[in-house]
Amino acid sequence: MKHCFRYLLSATLLTALLSGCGSKDKADETATDVTATTETTTTEIPAETTPAETAAPETAAGSAAATFDLSKVPLSTANLGRFPYVSGPKGYKFPNPSDSAYYEFDRSYVYDGKQLIPIEGKVLRRQYRVIDEAKKTSELMQQRNYEALIKSLGGVQVSSAELPSEAIEKVGSDTYRKYAGNISSGEQVDTYLIRQKDKEVWIQIQPGDTYMDVVVTERAAMPQQVSTIPADELKKN
Repeated sequence: MKHCFRYLLSATLLTALLSGCGSKDKADETATDVTATTETTTTEIPAETTPAETAAPETAAGSAAATFDLSKVPLSTANLGRFPYVSGPKGYKFPNPSDSAYYEFDRSYVYDGKQLIPIEGKVLRRQYRVIDEAKKTSELMQQRNYEALIKSLGGVQVSSAELPSEAIEKVGSDTYRKYAGNISSGEQVDTYLIRQKDKEVWIQIQPGDTYMDVVVTERAAMPQQVSTIPADELKKN
């Protein structure tokens, strides 16, 4: 009887032990599955690309496309003569000093067909008026004359279009008015460029039968005209 009791007790303990081991194995397997799932999810996150990283190159490309490419203009070797290089049309003159302004250094805004580009250097702004109303020149003749002359000097026509008010608004109307001369928005403007090894000359024509405007700008560095006062000069004052 005692032997039977011992046998039953041993069998009960063995069953409990095996059951505990099975539960531990299942728990280990479950933990392993969870760990594997977590590791897989974590590995995928760094591979994603944020929207900001893909948007940046598009913005840069858009800005570059809006810029005038000066390098595409061929170099001219023609003898341009003396600044401002082009005259007014036959039968026109500028009778008043206020009709012509020359600056050794100033700024112009030239229209390239898309935007106004600031050019600094030597500037001449001149408005020509017809001498005899009965002998006015058509706008088309003015345009064709300047086009033929400038192209014979190796220049190119950058733009021939109406100057939109939107282009002026981007610069600022007050700023533009200060440097524009008489070239205004809503009117036809022909922009030319003569590019030489040592020169970059922009010529703008706004044709008109009674009045017509010419602005010539030769890009140049600012000549330094002021300096410090020497010590001995200060003593004299």
